[in-house]
Amino acid sequence: MPTKPLSAWLVSVALLGACRREPTAAPEPAASEAPASEAPASDPGPEPAAAEAAPGAPSHVVYELEGNRLKLPDIVRFAGTLDGPGRGSEVALEHIRGYLAAKDYVTLMRIEAHVSGPDAQALSERRALSVARWLVKKGIDCKRLLPVGFGDTKPIADGSTPEGRQQNTRIEAHNAELRGRAIGGMPVDGGGTLAGDPCR
Repeated sequence: MPTKPLSAWLVSVALLGACRREPTAAPEPAASEAPASEAPASDPGPEPAAAEAAPGAPSHVVYELEGNRLKLPDIVRFAGTLDGPGRGSEVALEHIRGYLAAKDYVTLMRIEAHVSGPDAQALSERRALSVARWLVKKGIDCKRLLPVGFGDTKPIADGSTPEGRQQNTRIEAHNAELRGRAIGGMPVDGGGTLAGDPCR
């Protein structure tokens, strides 16, 4: 059987080696790119979604103080001589609730009720307590609320006119303690009469 000369056999092996392709490595990803299957080690991942505001609530609320009094965007309304807040009071009450929820360093807020007219002192006390209890039902710690009645002792308008009496009948919310300390060393009741315990 004829055999190939050794030189022909070596040429065949060399040609086969030249035709055979070596597998090529995949290109390295650029330094700024990360493989699709994994995030870079320093990537904290997606930020948590922001908590949604309650339906109808503004997305951003600004709380303003005048001295230690929280400025309300609307008034707390009462029907006649009733104790409880009436229809249309939610805007003001929610503003107080939102403020206390956002400012946990306000450890005591004085809820002041002022009334112009008959039975002013007793009615102001009942209204202050009613507002405090409304806030407690909405999740505010009762120990952070101090309901106080002032009757007609602090008018802000001429009480001889219907318009003046309407302005004098009002609810105010004042910071009384910050981080457990009375503000300015003043009595936390502001000189009014304690209306009752909102925790009961």
